[in-house]
Amino acid sequence: MGRDNARNAGNIGADPRTIMGIALLSMFIVVIGLINFGLWVSVSMTGKPSAATKNPIRNTIDTLTGKIEWTAAATWSVIGLISIIVLLVIVGIRIFKPGKKTARIDHASKHLAAKRDIESLSKKAATAKARKWMPEKDALAHPGLRLGKLPGTKTGLYSTWEDLYLVIFGPRMGKTTSQVIPAIVDAPGVVLTTSNKRDIIDDTIKITAARGEVFVFDPQGIAHGFEQEPWFFDPLDMVRQDPEKMDASAMALADIFKTAEMGASSGSDDAFFSTGGRDIFAHLLLAAAISNRPISDVFLWVSDDNDRTPIEILAENGEWPLVTDALEARYNTVDVTRSGLFAQAQQMAASLGRQAASKWVNPRSDARRFNPDEFVRSKNSTLYVLSKEGADNAAALTTALTAAVMKAAERYGEENGGRLPIPLVAPLDEAANVVRWPELPKLYSHYGSRSIILMTILQSYAQGVSVWGEEGMEALWSATAILLYGGGVRDEKMLGKMEALIGDYEEWVKSVSISQGQRSVSSQKQEKKILTVSELAALGSNRAVVFAAKRRPLIAEMEPFWTRDYWPEKIRDALPKEN
Repeated sequence: MGRDNARNAGNIGADPRTIMGIALLSMFIVVIGLINFGLWVSVSMTGKPSAATKNPIRNTIDTLTGKIEWTAAATWSVIGLISIIVLLVIVGIRIFKPGKKTARIDHASKHLAAKRDIESLSKKAATAKARKWMPEKDALAHPGLRLGKLPGTKTGLYSTWEDLYLVIFGPRMGKTTSQVIPAIVDAPGVVLTTSNKRDIIDDTIKITAARGEVFVFDPQGIAHGFEQEPWFFDPLDMVRQDPEKMDASAMALADIFKTAEMGASSGSDDAFFSTGGRDIFAHLLLAAAISNRPISDVFLWVSDDNDRTPIEILAENGEWPLVTDALEARYNTVDVTRSGLFAQAQQMAASLGRQAASKWVNPRSDARRFNPDEFVRSKNSTLYVLSKEGADNAAALTTALTAAVMKAAERYGEENGGRLPIPLVAPLDEAANVVRWPELPKLYSHYGSRSIILMTILQSYAQGVSVWGEEGMEALWSATAILLYGGGVRDEKMLGKMEALIGDYEEWVKSVSISQGQRSVSSQKQEKKILTVSELAALGSNRAVVFAAKRRPLIAEMEPFWTRDYWPEKIRDALPKEN
Protein backbone atom coordinates (compact mmCIF):
# COMPACT_ATOMS: atom_id res chain seq x y z
CA MET A 1 0.00 0.00 0.00
CA GLY A 2 1.39 3.38 -0.95
CA ARG A 3 2.03 6.53 0.98
CA ASP A 4 0.11 9.76 0.53
CA ASN A 5 2.97 11.52 -1.24
CA ALA A 6 5.42 9.36 -3.15
CA ARG A 7 7.61 12.38 -3.74
CA ASN A 8 8.31 12.73 -0.01
CA ALA A 9 11.14 10.37 0.85
CA GLY A 10 10.92 11.13 4.57
CA ASN A 11 14.11 10.96 6.64
CA ILE A 12 17.29 9.32 5.46
CA GLY A 13 17.08 6.41 7.92
CA ALA A 14 19.78 4.94 10.10
CA ASP A 15 23.43 4.67 9.12
CA PRO A 16 24.45 1.10 8.05
CA ARG A 17 27.15 0.99 10.74
CA THR A 18 24.57 1.79 13.38
CA ILE A 19 22.32 -0.98 12.07
CA MET A 20 25.26 -3.42 12.07
CA GLY A 21 26.10 -2.52 15.65
CA ILE A 22 22.51 -3.04 16.79
CA ALA A 23 22.40 -6.39 14.98
CA LEU A 24 25.59 -7.63 16.68
CA LEU A 25 24.36 -6.48 20.07
CA SER A 26 21.04 -8.25 19.50
CA MET A 27 22.82 -11.49 18.55
CA PHE A 28 24.96 -11.25 21.68
CA ILE A 29 21.86 -10.82 23.87
CA VAL A 30 20.11 -13.75 22.17
CA VAL A 31 23.11 -16.07 22.69
CA ILE A 32 23.30 -15.12 26.38
CA GLY A 33 19.58 -15.70 26.78
CA LEU A 34 19.63 -19.13 25.12
CA ILE A 35 22.61 -20.36 27.14
CA ASN A 36 21.09 -19.26 30.43
CA PHE A 37 17.71 -20.75 29.42
CA GLY A 38 19.45 -24.07 28.71
CA LEU A 39 21.22 -24.04 32.08
CA TRP A 40 17.97 -23.29 33.89
CA VAL A 41 16.15 -26.16 32.16
CA SER A 42 19.05 -28.54 32.86
CA VAL A 43 18.97 -27.77 36.60
CA SER A 44 15.18 -28.02 36.69
CA MET A 45 15.12 -31.45 35.00
CA THR A 46 18.12 -33.10 36.71
CA GLY A 47 17.81 -31.48 40.12
CA LYS A 48 21.59 -31.31 40.30
CA PRO A 49 23.23 -28.22 41.74
CA SER A 50 24.87 -25.97 39.19
CA ALA A 51 27.91 -23.75 39.24
CA ALA A 52 25.88 -21.07 37.52
CA THR A 53 25.55 -17.70 39.19
CA LYS A 54 22.98 -14.93 38.96
CA ASN A 55 25.21 -13.13 36.48
CA PRO A 56 24.10 -14.23 32.94
CA ILE A 57 27.25 -12.93 31.29
CA ARG A 58 29.46 -14.83 33.77
CA ASN A 59 27.40 -17.98 33.13
CA THR A 60 27.84 -17.63 29.38
CA ILE A 61 31.62 -17.20 29.65
CA ASP A 62 31.96 -20.15 32.07
CA THR A 63 29.82 -22.36 29.81
CA LEU A 64 31.83 -21.51 26.71
CA THR A 65 35.13 -22.13 28.58
CA GLY A 66 33.93 -25.45 30.04
CA LYS A 67 33.75 -24.41 33.67
CA ILE A 68 29.99 -25.15 33.70
CA GLU A 69 28.79 -28.50 32.31
CA TRP A 70 26.47 -28.24 29.26
CA THR A 71 24.06 -31.17 29.31
CA ALA A 72 21.93 -32.86 26.62
CA ALA A 73 18.82 -31.52 28.35
CA ALA A 74 20.16 -27.98 27.90
CA THR A 75 20.84 -28.64 24.19
CA TRP A 76 17.35 -30.01 23.47
CA SER A 77 15.67 -27.25 25.42
CA VAL A 78 17.46 -24.60 23.36
CA ILE A 79 16.57 -26.40 20.11
CA GLY A 80 12.94 -26.59 21.22
CA LEU A 81 12.82 -22.91 22.11
CA ILE A 82 14.34 -21.92 18.76
CA SER A 83 11.83 -24.14 16.94
CA ILE A 84 8.90 -22.52 18.75
CA ILE A 85 10.18 -19.03 17.95
CA VAL A 86 10.66 -19.91 14.25
CA LEU A 87 7.17 -21.45 14.09
CA LEU A 88 5.60 -18.36 15.65
CA VAL A 89 7.42 -16.11 13.17
CA ILE A 90 6.18 -18.19 10.20
CA VAL A 91 2.61 -18.15 11.50
CA GLY A 92 2.79 -14.41 12.09
CA ILE A 93 4.06 -13.79 8.56
CA ARG A 94 1.22 -15.84 7.09
CA ILE A 95 -1.39 -14.04 9.18
CA PHE A 96 -0.22 -10.52 8.45
CA LYS A 97 0.98 -11.19 4.88
CA PRO A 98 -1.59 -13.55 3.32
CA GLY A 99 -0.14 -13.52 -0.17
CA LYS A 100 3.27 -13.03 -1.67
CA LYS A 101 3.44 -10.53 -4.51
CA THR A 102 5.07 -12.15 -7.49
CA ALA A 103 4.26 -9.89 -10.45
CA ARG A 104 7.11 -7.65 -11.55
CA ILE A 105 4.95 -4.54 -11.40
CA ASP A 106 3.82 -5.12 -7.80
CA HIS A 107 6.95 -3.44 -6.47
CA ALA A 108 5.44 -0.11 -7.48
CA SER A 109 2.45 -0.45 -5.14
CA LYS A 110 4.34 1.03 -2.20
CA HIS A 111 4.65 4.30 -4.13
CA LEU A 112 1.06 4.42 -5.42
CA ALA A 113 -2.43 4.69 -3.92
CA ALA A 114 -2.62 5.19 -0.17
CA LYS A 115 -5.01 3.40 2.17
CA ARG A 116 -7.74 6.02 1.90
CA ASP A 117 -7.68 5.81 -1.92
CA ILE A 118 -8.08 2.04 -1.80
CA GLU A 119 -10.84 2.20 0.79
CA SER A 120 -12.79 4.57 -1.46
CA LEU A 121 -12.89 1.74 -4.03
CA SER A 122 -14.12 -0.86 -1.55
CA LYS A 123 -17.40 -2.71 -1.74
CA LYS A 124 -18.52 -0.90 1.41
CA ALA A 125 -17.94 2.52 -0.17
CA ALA A 126 -19.67 1.48 -3.40
CA THR A 127 -22.68 0.11 -1.51
CA ALA A 128 -23.06 3.33 0.46
CA LYS A 129 -23.27 5.30 -2.79
CA ALA A 130 -25.58 2.78 -4.46
CA ARG A 131 -28.08 3.27 -1.63
CA LYS A 132 -28.49 6.89 -2.73
CA TRP A 133 -29.69 5.93 -6.20
CA MET A 134 -31.26 2.47 -5.94
CA PRO A 135 -33.66 0.55 -3.68
CA GLU A 136 -31.92 -1.01 -0.67
CA LYS A 137 -32.29 -4.55 -1.98
CA ASP A 138 -30.78 -3.68 -5.36
CA ALA A 139 -27.97 -1.66 -3.78
CA LEU A 140 -26.91 -4.59 -1.60
CA ALA A 141 -27.06 -7.06 -4.47
CA HIS A 142 -25.42 -4.75 -7.03
CA PRO A 143 -23.15 -2.20 -5.30
CA GLY A 144 -21.15 -1.57 -8.46
CA LEU A 145 -18.89 -3.28 -10.99
CA ARG A 146 -15.95 -5.18 -9.53
CA LEU A 147 -12.97 -4.25 -11.67
CA GLY A 148 -10.42 -6.47 -9.90
CA LYS A 149 -8.76 -6.90 -6.51
CA LEU A 150 -5.66 -5.92 -4.59
CA PRO A 151 -2.80 -8.20 -5.66
CA GLY A 152 -2.39 -11.24 -3.46
CA THR A 153 -5.55 -10.59 -1.44
CA LYS A 154 -9.30 -11.13 -1.65
CA THR A 155 -10.04 -7.42 -1.28
CA GLY A 156 -12.19 -6.39 -4.23
CA LEU A 157 -12.05 -3.03 -6.00
CA TYR A 158 -15.42 -1.59 -7.04
CA SER A 159 -16.60 1.29 -9.19
CA THR A 160 -19.88 3.04 -8.48
CA TRP A 161 -22.97 3.56 -10.64
CA GLU A 162 -21.59 6.95 -11.63
CA ASP A 163 -18.24 5.74 -12.96
CA LEU A 164 -17.71 5.36 -16.70
CA TYR A 165 -14.82 3.25 -17.98
CA LEU A 166 -12.12 3.46 -20.59
CA VAL A 167 -10.39 0.08 -20.86
CA ILE A 168 -7.22 -0.30 -22.92
CA PHE A 169 -5.98 -3.88 -23.16
CA GLY A 170 -3.83 -5.28 -25.93
CA PRO A 171 -4.90 -8.40 -27.84
CA ARG A 172 -5.25 -11.56 -25.75
CA MET A 173 -4.75 -9.70 -22.47
CA GLY A 174 -8.05 -10.79 -20.90
CA LYS A 175 -10.34 -7.81 -21.37
CA THR A 176 -13.36 -9.97 -22.22
CA THR A 177 -12.84 -12.50 -19.45
CA SER A 178 -11.94 -10.01 -16.71
CA GLN A 179 -14.14 -7.03 -17.62
CA VAL A 180 -16.86 -7.64 -20.22
CA ILE A 181 -18.32 -10.93 -18.96
CA PRO A 182 -18.21 -9.90 -15.26
CA ALA A 183 -19.92 -6.59 -16.17
CA ILE A 184 -22.72 -8.50 -17.92
CA VAL A 185 -23.11 -10.86 -14.96
CA ASP A 186 -23.06 -8.09 -12.33
CA ALA A 187 -25.39 -5.73 -14.21
CA PRO A 188 -28.50 -4.88 -12.17
CA GLY A 189 -30.73 -4.25 -15.19
CA VAL A 190 -30.58 -3.74 -18.95
CA VAL A 191 -27.35 -4.60 -20.79
CA LEU A 192 -26.06 -3.58 -24.22
CA THR A 193 -22.78 -5.22 -25.16
CA THR A 194 -20.74 -5.31 -28.35
CA SER A 195 -18.16 -7.66 -29.80
CA ASN A 196 -16.58 -8.85 -33.03
CA LYS A 197 -16.95 -12.51 -32.06
CA ARG A 198 -19.86 -14.73 -31.01
CA ASP A 199 -17.98 -15.97 -27.91
CA ILE A 200 -19.59 -13.30 -25.76
CA ILE A 201 -23.02 -14.77 -26.57
CA ASP A 202 -22.01 -18.38 -26.01
CA ASP A 203 -20.32 -17.57 -22.70
CA THR A 204 -23.18 -15.56 -21.15
CA ILE A 205 -26.42 -16.61 -22.87
CA LYS A 206 -27.47 -18.97 -20.07
CA ILE A 207 -27.37 -16.05 -17.64
CA THR A 208 -28.88 -13.33 -19.82
CA ALA A 209 -31.65 -15.54 -21.23
CA ALA A 210 -32.66 -16.64 -17.73
CA ARG A 211 -33.19 -13.11 -16.45
CA GLY A 212 -34.79 -11.34 -19.44
CA GLU A 213 -35.33 -11.04 -23.19
CA VAL A 214 -32.30 -11.40 -25.47
CA PHE A 215 -31.69 -9.65 -28.81
CA VAL A 216 -28.74 -10.37 -31.11
CA PHE A 217 -28.03 -7.81 -33.86
CA ASP A 218 -25.83 -9.62 -36.37
CA PRO A 219 -25.82 -8.12 -39.90
CA GLN A 220 -22.66 -10.04 -40.85
CA GLY A 221 -23.78 -13.47 -39.65
CA ILE A 222 -21.02 -13.70 -37.04
CA ALA A 223 -23.25 -15.79 -34.74
CA HIS A 224 -24.43 -18.04 -37.56
CA GLY A 225 -26.86 -20.64 -36.28
CA PHE A 226 -28.02 -18.66 -33.26
CA GLU A 227 -31.81 -18.91 -33.16
CA GLN A 228 -34.06 -16.03 -32.17
CA GLU A 229 -37.36 -14.49 -33.21
CA PRO A 230 -36.80 -12.38 -36.38
CA TRP A 231 -36.54 -8.65 -35.70
CA PHE A 232 -35.26 -5.52 -37.37
CA PHE A 233 -34.11 -2.05 -36.38
CA ASP A 234 -35.03 0.87 -38.61
CA PRO A 235 -32.44 3.66 -38.16
CA LEU A 236 -34.96 6.13 -39.56
CA ASP A 237 -36.95 5.75 -36.34
CA MET A 238 -34.21 7.89 -34.79
CA VAL A 239 -35.14 10.66 -37.24
CA ARG A 240 -38.87 10.28 -36.59
CA GLN A 241 -38.51 10.34 -32.80
CA ASP A 242 -39.13 14.09 -32.46
CA PRO A 243 -41.15 15.57 -35.36
CA GLU A 244 -39.87 19.09 -34.62
CA LYS A 245 -36.20 18.08 -34.76
CA MET A 246 -36.18 15.65 -37.66
CA ASP A 247 -33.67 17.72 -39.64
CA ALA A 248 -31.20 17.76 -36.74
CA SER A 249 -31.76 14.05 -36.06
CA ALA A 250 -31.14 13.24 -39.73
CA MET A 251 -27.86 15.18 -39.57
CA ALA A 252 -26.81 13.29 -36.42
CA LEU A 253 -27.58 9.96 -38.11
CA ALA A 254 -25.62 11.05 -41.19
CA ASP A 255 -22.66 11.89 -38.94
CA ILE A 256 -22.80 8.34 -37.53
CA PHE A 257 -22.65 6.83 -41.04
CA LYS A 258 -19.88 9.23 -42.05
CA THR A 259 -17.65 8.40 -39.07
CA ALA A 260 -18.42 4.68 -39.25
CA GLU A 261 -17.53 4.37 -42.91
CA MET A 262 -14.75 6.95 -43.19
CA GLY A 263 -13.27 7.50 -39.71
CA ALA A 264 -12.20 10.69 -37.96
CA SER A 265 -9.85 11.73 -40.75
CA SER A 266 -12.59 11.62 -43.38
CA GLY A 267 -12.59 14.75 -45.47
CA SER A 268 -9.37 16.10 -44.03
CA ASP A 269 -8.02 16.60 -47.56
CA ASP A 270 -11.17 18.27 -48.87
CA ALA A 271 -13.68 19.26 -46.20
CA PHE A 272 -15.98 20.77 -48.82
CA PHE A 273 -16.80 17.42 -50.44
CA SER A 274 -16.87 15.50 -47.15
CA THR A 275 -19.21 17.95 -45.44
CA GLY A 276 -21.30 18.43 -48.55
CA GLY A 277 -21.70 14.69 -49.02
CA ARG A 278 -22.74 14.37 -45.39
CA ASP A 279 -25.36 17.11 -45.87
CA ILE A 280 -26.80 15.42 -48.96
CA PHE A 281 -26.97 12.09 -47.13
CA ALA A 282 -28.75 13.76 -44.18
CA HIS A 283 -31.33 15.39 -46.47
CA LEU A 284 -32.01 12.05 -48.17
CA LEU A 285 -32.46 10.38 -44.79
CA LEU A 286 -34.98 13.07 -43.87
CA ALA A 287 -36.88 12.51 -47.14
CA ALA A 288 -37.03 8.75 -46.54
CA ALA A 289 -38.16 9.24 -42.94
CA ILE A 290 -41.06 11.60 -43.67
CA SER A 291 -42.29 9.42 -46.55
CA ASN A 292 -42.02 6.20 -44.49
CA ARG A 293 -39.75 4.59 -47.06
CA PRO A 294 -37.19 1.90 -46.20
CA ILE A 295 -33.70 3.21 -45.56
CA SER A 296 -32.41 1.16 -48.48
CA ASP A 297 -34.09 3.75 -50.78
CA VAL A 298 -31.47 6.22 -49.61
CA PHE A 299 -28.80 3.95 -51.09
CA LEU A 300 -30.63 4.02 -54.43
CA TRP A 301 -30.92 7.81 -54.35
CA VAL A 302 -27.24 8.46 -53.62
CA SER A 303 -26.34 6.06 -56.42
CA ASP A 304 -28.19 8.18 -59.02
CA ASP A 305 -27.62 11.92 -58.80
CA ASN A 306 -30.24 12.45 -61.52
CA ASP A 307 -33.05 11.01 -59.41
CA ARG A 308 -34.93 14.03 -57.98
CA THR A 309 -37.41 11.94 -55.96
CA PRO A 310 -36.05 13.19 -52.56
CA ILE A 311 -36.63 16.81 -53.63
CA GLU A 312 -40.17 16.01 -54.69
CA ILE A 313 -40.87 14.33 -51.33
CA LEU A 314 -39.55 17.25 -49.33
CA ALA A 315 -41.36 19.82 -51.49
CA GLU A 316 -44.64 17.94 -51.23
CA ASN A 317 -44.28 17.69 -47.45
CA GLY A 318 -43.73 21.42 -47.22
CA GLU A 319 -42.45 21.48 -43.63
CA TRP A 320 -38.75 21.72 -44.48
CA PRO A 321 -38.39 24.44 -47.10
CA LEU A 322 -34.79 25.32 -46.22
CA VAL A 323 -33.70 21.69 -46.48
CA THR A 324 -35.58 21.38 -49.77
CA ASP A 325 -33.83 24.41 -51.24
CA ALA A 326 -30.42 23.29 -49.97
CA LEU A 327 -30.80 19.82 -51.47
CA GLU A 328 -32.02 21.23 -54.80
CA ALA A 329 -28.98 23.51 -54.89
CA ARG A 330 -26.71 20.48 -54.49
CA TYR A 331 -28.42 18.74 -57.40
CA ASN A 332 -28.06 21.85 -59.53
CA THR A 333 -24.31 22.32 -59.09
CA VAL A 334 -21.99 21.64 -62.04
CA ASP A 335 -21.58 17.97 -62.97
CA VAL A 336 -18.04 17.56 -61.60
CA THR A 337 -18.91 19.05 -58.21
CA ARG A 338 -22.19 17.13 -57.97
CA SER A 339 -20.43 13.87 -58.78
CA GLY A 340 -17.83 14.51 -56.08
CA LEU A 341 -20.46 15.30 -53.45
CA PHE A 342 -22.54 12.25 -54.28
CA ALA A 343 -19.43 10.04 -54.30
CA GLN A 344 -18.87 11.02 -50.68
CA ALA A 345 -22.51 10.32 -49.81
CA GLN A 346 -22.30 6.94 -51.58
CA GLN A 347 -19.35 5.94 -49.43
CA MET A 348 -21.30 6.83 -46.27
CA ALA A 349 -24.30 4.78 -47.43
CA ALA A 350 -22.25 1.73 -48.47
CA SER A 351 -23.60 -0.61 -45.78
CA LEU A 352 -27.20 0.06 -46.86
CA GLY A 353 -26.55 -1.61 -50.20
CA ARG A 354 -25.49 -4.95 -48.79
CA GLN A 355 -28.13 -7.65 -49.17
CA ALA A 356 -27.26 -9.46 -45.93
CA ALA A 357 -27.50 -6.26 -43.91
CA SER A 358 -30.71 -4.96 -45.47
CA LYS A 359 -32.98 -7.46 -43.70
CA TRP A 360 -31.78 -6.08 -40.36
CA VAL A 361 -32.73 -2.45 -41.09
CA ASN A 362 -35.61 -2.61 -43.56
CA PRO A 363 -39.17 -3.11 -42.24
CA ARG A 364 -40.44 -6.67 -42.78
CA SER A 365 -43.88 -8.16 -42.24
CA ASP A 366 -42.39 -11.37 -40.85
CA ALA A 367 -40.21 -9.65 -38.23
CA ARG A 368 -40.68 -7.60 -35.09
CA ARG A 369 -39.69 -3.95 -35.03
CA PHE A 370 -37.10 -3.24 -32.32
CA ASN A 371 -38.17 -0.39 -30.07
CA PRO A 372 -35.26 1.19 -28.11
CA ASP A 373 -37.67 2.92 -25.69
CA GLU A 374 -39.31 -0.39 -24.76
CA PHE A 375 -35.91 -2.05 -24.46
CA VAL A 376 -34.49 0.43 -21.91
CA ARG A 377 -37.72 0.20 -19.88
CA SER A 378 -37.60 -3.59 -19.69
CA LYS A 379 -36.41 -5.24 -16.51
CA ASN A 380 -33.36 -7.26 -17.52
CA SER A 381 -33.19 -7.45 -21.31
CA THR A 382 -29.86 -7.88 -23.10
CA LEU A 383 -28.79 -6.69 -26.54
CA TYR A 384 -25.73 -8.22 -28.20
CA VAL A 385 -24.40 -6.07 -31.09
CA LEU A 386 -21.92 -7.82 -33.40
CA SER A 387 -19.68 -6.43 -36.13
CA LYS A 388 -16.18 -7.01 -37.44
CA GLU A 389 -13.81 -5.40 -39.89
CA GLY A 390 -13.94 -6.38 -43.53
CA ALA A 391 -15.59 -5.56 -46.84
CA ASP A 392 -18.99 -6.40 -45.34
CA ASN A 393 -18.50 -4.46 -42.09
CA ALA A 394 -21.69 -3.14 -40.52
CA ALA A 395 -20.20 -0.52 -38.22
CA ALA A 396 -22.63 2.18 -39.37
CA LEU A 397 -25.64 0.01 -38.52
CA THR A 398 -24.29 -1.26 -35.20
CA THR A 399 -23.33 2.27 -34.21
CA ALA A 400 -26.77 3.60 -35.13
CA LEU A 401 -28.47 0.91 -33.03
CA THR A 402 -26.19 1.59 -30.06
CA ALA A 403 -26.82 5.33 -30.35
CA ALA A 404 -30.58 4.76 -30.56
CA VAL A 405 -30.55 2.73 -27.32
CA MET A 406 -28.43 5.33 -25.51
CA LYS A 407 -30.69 8.18 -26.61
CA ALA A 408 -33.72 6.17 -25.42
CA ALA A 409 -31.98 5.66 -22.07
CA GLU A 410 -31.42 9.43 -21.83
CA ARG A 411 -35.13 10.06 -22.41
CA TYR A 412 -36.14 7.44 -19.85
CA GLY A 413 -33.76 8.94 -17.31
CA GLU A 414 -35.19 12.41 -17.87
CA GLU A 415 -38.66 11.02 -17.17
CA ASN A 416 -37.31 9.80 -13.80
CA GLY A 417 -35.72 13.05 -12.69
CA GLY A 418 -32.55 12.76 -14.74
CA ARG A 419 -31.31 9.30 -13.72
CA LEU A 420 -32.30 5.78 -14.70
CA PRO A 421 -34.05 4.00 -11.81
CA ILE A 422 -31.76 1.00 -12.40
CA PRO A 423 -28.38 1.53 -14.12
CA LEU A 424 -27.89 0.43 -17.72
CA VAL A 425 -24.55 -1.31 -18.27
CA ALA A 426 -22.89 -1.12 -21.70
CA PRO A 427 -19.55 -2.99 -22.09
CA LEU A 428 -18.52 -1.85 -25.57
CA ASP A 429 -15.87 -4.38 -26.55
CA GLU A 430 -14.03 -3.61 -29.79
CA ALA A 431 -15.63 -0.16 -29.62
CA ALA A 432 -13.42 1.27 -32.37
CA ASN A 433 -14.84 -1.28 -34.80
CA VAL A 434 -18.43 -1.62 -33.58
CA VAL A 435 -19.39 1.74 -32.01
CA ARG A 436 -17.89 4.42 -34.23
CA TRP A 437 -20.14 7.08 -32.73
CA PRO A 438 -18.81 10.64 -33.06
CA GLU A 439 -20.72 11.79 -29.97
CA LEU A 440 -19.30 9.09 -27.67
CA PRO A 441 -16.44 11.09 -26.07
CA LYS A 442 -18.83 13.93 -25.20
CA LEU A 443 -21.17 11.56 -23.36
CA TYR A 444 -18.59 10.86 -20.68
CA SER A 445 -19.16 14.30 -19.17
CA HIS A 446 -22.75 13.52 -18.13
CA TYR A 447 -23.72 9.85 -18.63
CA GLY A 448 -22.37 8.93 -15.21
CA SER A 449 -24.92 11.18 -13.53
CA ARG A 450 -27.63 9.48 -15.59
CA SER A 451 -26.64 5.92 -14.49
CA ILE A 452 -25.78 4.99 -18.07
CA ILE A 453 -22.55 3.09 -17.46
CA LEU A 454 -20.41 2.97 -20.59
CA MET A 455 -17.31 0.78 -20.73
CA THR A 456 -15.42 1.71 -23.88
CA ILE A 457 -12.86 -0.97 -24.63
CA LEU A 458 -9.96 -0.36 -27.03
CA GLN A 459 -6.74 -2.12 -27.98
CA SER A 460 -4.73 1.10 -27.99
CA TYR A 461 -4.96 4.88 -27.72
CA ALA A 462 -4.21 5.21 -31.42
CA GLN A 463 -7.20 3.03 -32.25
CA GLY A 464 -9.44 5.59 -30.56
CA VAL A 465 -7.75 8.45 -32.41
CA SER A 466 -8.58 6.76 -35.73
CA VAL A 467 -12.29 6.98 -34.87
CA TRP A 468 -12.72 10.14 -32.81
CA GLY A 469 -9.62 12.09 -33.74
CA GLU A 470 -6.94 13.37 -31.38
CA GLU A 471 -9.25 15.90 -29.76
CA GLY A 472 -12.10 13.41 -29.28
CA MET A 473 -9.84 10.71 -27.88
CA GLU A 474 -8.25 13.18 -25.48
CA ALA A 475 -11.74 14.18 -24.30
CA LEU A 476 -12.58 10.52 -23.69
CA TRP A 477 -9.26 9.93 -21.93
CA SER A 478 -9.68 12.96 -19.66
CA ALA A 479 -13.36 12.55 -18.78
CA THR A 480 -13.39 8.86 -17.90
CA ALA A 481 -13.78 8.06 -14.19
CA ILE A 482 -12.06 4.66 -14.37
CA LEU A 483 -9.17 4.16 -16.78
CA LEU A 484 -7.85 0.60 -16.87
CA TYR A 485 -4.63 -0.31 -18.67
CA GLY A 486 -4.02 -4.04 -18.88
CA GLY A 487 -0.80 -4.27 -20.88
CA GLY A 488 0.01 -5.60 -24.31
CA VAL A 489 0.34 -2.13 -25.91
CA ARG A 490 3.50 -0.65 -27.44
CA ASP A 491 2.12 2.83 -28.03
CA GLU A 492 4.98 4.97 -26.71
CA LYS A 493 2.90 8.16 -26.72
CA MET A 494 0.12 6.64 -24.63
CA LEU A 495 2.54 4.90 -22.28
CA GLY A 496 4.39 8.18 -21.83
CA LYS A 497 1.15 9.86 -20.78
CA MET A 498 0.59 7.09 -18.25
CA GLU A 499 4.15 7.31 -16.96
CA ALA A 500 3.60 11.02 -16.30
CA LEU A 501 0.24 10.43 -14.59
CA ILE A 502 1.76 7.78 -12.33
CA GLY A 503 4.52 10.19 -11.42
CA ASP A 504 7.79 10.01 -9.52
CA TYR A 505 8.93 9.02 -6.07
CA GLU A 506 11.80 10.20 -3.90
CA GLU A 507 14.41 7.99 -2.31
CA TRP A 508 17.55 8.65 -0.31
CA VAL A 509 20.78 7.78 -2.11
CA LYS A 510 23.94 7.43 -0.03
CA SER A 511 27.46 7.88 -1.31
CA VAL A 512 30.72 7.02 0.41
CA SER A 513 33.98 8.88 -0.16
CA ILE A 514 37.45 8.45 1.30
CA SER A 515 39.83 11.37 1.49
CA GLN A 516 43.18 11.36 3.26
CA GLY A 517 42.25 8.16 5.02
CA GLN A 518 38.98 9.56 6.30
CA ARG A 519 35.72 7.85 5.31
CA SER A 520 32.62 10.03 4.92
CA VAL A 521 29.03 9.20 4.04
CA SER A 522 26.65 11.70 2.41
CA SER A 523 22.95 11.35 1.58
CA GLN A 524 20.78 13.15 -0.93
CA LYS A 525 17.26 12.80 -2.32
CA GLN A 526 16.77 11.49 -5.83
CA GLU A 527 13.59 11.35 -7.93
CA LYS A 528 12.78 8.21 -9.91
CA LYS A 529 9.89 7.14 -12.11
CA ILE A 530 7.47 4.86 -10.28
CA LEU A 531 6.80 2.93 -13.50
CA THR A 532 8.68 3.55 -16.73
CA VAL A 533 7.38 3.27 -20.28
CA SER A 534 9.22 -0.01 -20.73
CA GLU A 535 7.69 -1.46 -17.57
CA LEU A 536 4.21 -0.42 -18.64
CA ALA A 537 4.77 -1.94 -22.08
CA ALA A 538 5.80 -5.22 -20.46
CA LEU A 539 2.89 -5.22 -18.02
CA GLY A 540 1.58 -8.74 -17.56
CA SER A 541 0.96 -11.35 -14.86
CA ASN A 542 -2.77 -10.61 -14.84
CA ARG A 543 -2.24 -7.05 -13.64
CA ALA A 544 -3.73 -3.69 -14.64
CA VAL A 545 -2.95 -0.10 -13.70
CA VAL A 546 -6.06 1.67 -12.44
CA PHE A 547 -6.43 5.42 -12.86
CA ALA A 548 -9.50 6.34 -10.83
CA ALA A 549 -10.73 9.92 -10.66
CA LYS A 550 -9.69 11.86 -7.52
CA ARG A 551 -7.32 9.06 -6.46
CA ARG A 552 -3.72 8.14 -7.01
CA PRO A 553 -3.10 5.26 -9.44
CA LEU A 554 -2.93 1.72 -8.12
CA ILE A 555 -2.10 -1.79 -9.26
CA ALA A 556 -5.01 -4.24 -9.50
CA GLU A 557 -5.05 -7.97 -10.02
CA MET A 558 -7.47 -8.95 -12.75
CA GLU A 559 -10.06 -11.62 -12.01
CA PRO A 560 -11.11 -13.82 -14.95
CA PHE A 561 -14.75 -14.79 -14.55
CA TRP A 562 -13.94 -18.43 -13.68
CA THR A 563 -11.97 -17.31 -10.59
CA ARG A 564 -14.81 -15.23 -9.10
CA ASP A 565 -15.89 -17.68 -6.43
CA TYR A 566 -18.01 -15.06 -4.61
CA TRP A 567 -20.76 -15.49 -7.22
CA PRO A 568 -23.62 -17.84 -6.33
CA GLU A 569 -23.18 -21.40 -7.51
CA LYS A 570 -26.01 -21.13 -10.07
CA ILE A 571 -24.15 -18.27 -11.80
CA ARG A 572 -20.83 -20.10 -11.81
CA ASP A 573 -22.50 -23.19 -13.26
CA ALA A 574 -24.02 -21.11 -16.08
CA LEU A 575 -20.59 -19.86 -17.20
CA PRO A 576 -17.79 -21.76 -18.93
CA LYS A 577 -15.28 -23.17 -16.49
CA GLU A 578 -12.31 -21.46 -18.14
CA ASN A 579 -11.42 -19.79 -21.43
